[in-house]
Amino acid sequence: MTSTQPTGVESPLDALPDRWRSIREAGPVTYDEAQGQRRVVDHRGVSAVLADPGTYSSDLTSRLLTAEVDETRLADEEIVGLVALLLVAGHITTTALLGNAVVTFGRHPGTLAAPRENPGRLPDAVEEVPCRLPPFPERGRRTTRPVVLGGHEIPADTLLMVHLGAAHRDPSRFTDPDVFDVARSPHPHLAFGHGIHFCFGAPLARLEARVALHMLMERFPALAVPSYEDVTYQNPAVVVGVRHLPIVVTRP
Repeated sequence: MTSTQPTGVESPLDALPDRWRSIREAGPVTYDEAQGQRRVVDHRGVSAVLADPGTYSSDLTSRLLTAEVDETRLADEEIVGLVALLLVAGHITTTALLGNAVVTFGRHPGTLAAPRENPGRLPDAVEEVPCRLPPFPERGRRTTRPVVLGGHEIPADTLLMVHLGAAHRDPSRFTDPDVFDVARSPHPHLAFGHGIHFCFGAPLARLEARVALHMLMERFPALAVPSYEDVTYQNPAVVVGVRHLPIVVTRP
């Protein structure tokens, strides 16, 4: 359930990463050079697909490639940007959340007992997972006015990187912040953002996680990670999620 799946047409999603990788391996470049290289890659990838109508069909990615309003279609950069957003926000985050859930519940034996006995408690249990192991642990924000935080004065127009791991252990917002509490409710975690930055896909991600975990609990009466030393993770600078997760299960 957490493996990478095909997402519409094969290119540009399949073709562009290799080209981006060659750019990254070419060495450091300036911001303007990187933007220029990305524009070339985006244009070539999208143009290759448009030149071969047999590579696309009626899926969402194909519709973006061929959509027109008043004889004007999306720019190549806009298409690639939207597809990347859909892939990251609509797919990778949820698959990472599911793998992180198995790891987190496994590290806290017995915490799945209550949701197994009463599936109505599963939503609260799911909320505790991104609190402990959020797929995207950092948020970039810019101050709009001077603020004092933790005794430090931060000027206006300052770029901040906020780490959710620290925020989610704030004792002024969380009771017993260091305890993995699957019954915590209401849950003030910030894994889905806040205010105008709140993720509009959060209801879908929550639903997918609840359905998938409920299926796992129904299918396997016991599920455990035999060795956490064998668990490997994605690059945390990109996303916090398992890449390799061996598990031992018991079938009914």
